[in-house]
Amino acid sequence: MNGQMTAVERLRERIAQELRLAMKARDASRVPALRSFAAALDNATAVPIPSRILPSEDIEVPRKALSLEDVRAVLKREIAERRDAAFTLAAHACFEEAATVEAEIEVLQQYVD
Repeated sequence: MNGQMTAVERLRERIAQELRLAMKARDASRVPALRSFAAALDNATAVPIPSRILPSEDIEVPRKALSLEDVRAVLKREIAERRDAAFTLAAHACFEEAATVEAEIEVLQQYVD
């Protein structure tokens, strides 16, 4: 690489920094939202393991490089899952839990362009 960070790398670094700050501040809505988003991005980079590799083998498989479009898709999916959860929780009169999920949505909305 040429030493410059890509937009996706800068975003991942920003998420990591904001997660550290949220953890120090014990921010109950930011920590789970940022942790989940970071994990979803990590999961999105996973590639299928070739069938010729045995589970006992210690072989490093290259990860998929994400584009900004990939990151946006992951973010939209994370927000949609939370909206569905908030709706379901509210429908079952779990209003406190629904409000918690709504707060996480607000955190993630900050990353939507």
